[in-house]
Amino acid sequence: MRKFIKLLSALLIIALIFNMTGCKKQDKAQKKPQTSQKTEIPKELTKIEKDIEKIISEAKKIKEKPSSTSSKKDSDKDKKKETSTNEKSWKEIEKTVKDVHSNWNSLNPIVTKKGAKLNLINSMSAAINDLTLVANKKSKIDVLIYANGIYKYIPELEGLFSTDPSLDIKKLKFYGQDIDFKSEIQKWDEISKDLIDISSTWQTLKTKLPKEAKTSADKFNASISELQKAVKSQNKVLTKVKAEVFLKNLKSLEKVLEPKK
Repeated sequence: MRKFIKLLSALLIIALIFNMTGCKKQDKAQKKPQTSQKTEIPKELTKIEKDIEKIISEAKKIKEKPSSTSSKKDSDKDKKKETSTNEKSWKEIEKTVKDVHSNWNSLNPIVTKKGAKLNLINSMSAAINDLTLVANKKSKIDVLIYANGIYKYIPELEGLFSTDPSLDIKKLKFYGQDIDFKSEIQKWDEISKDLIDISSTWQTLKTKLPKEAKTSADKFNASISELQKAVKSQNKVLTKVKAEVFLKNLKSLEKVLEPKK
């Protein structure tokens, strides 16, 4: 009887060891999907983002009104230089828009496979086509607005591959730029909607911020308040200044969130 009890005890111990080993393997198997969730963002999407930023940067260089000078000789010289600079920027914009088309053509099936909704795909395609048409007409303000219209979908597309807080930063960047550009043509109704979205996105982002971001977060929060006041006044000069401060403080906040090397 004692031998039977010893044998049974030994079998129970062996079974327990196997069970614990199995649990460890199962735990390891469960941990694997968590690491695989950090899918690398496609290089085509990263390139589109950089190209949109480049288009906006080039468009800002364009001067649509000739500078006033005291001498006709100087005026002609400045105008010639200004025309040359404008032409260079427009050529760069045209080339970069073509690159956006090319990279979107490659990215489209990738994001579709990743589960992008048809509405998102169609909206991105339409935004790229719209930018192409306005760039051809060489309207500076339209290029700024429509290029930013493409940037609107960047965080949504990147969200298919990542859940990083920087996606909220990019959403806020779109809204800030939209207010900056549209204040020039005084689209106050659309700008007011941007303010609502800024408030909503900021509430979400605040919960994800580390303690060391408090100072930058407070400054950014104050810039939102100042921007709201400027928009309420419907003064385009004041709104543009406050939008630029908003974007500057947003950039500072973004730097705090960057991974430490």
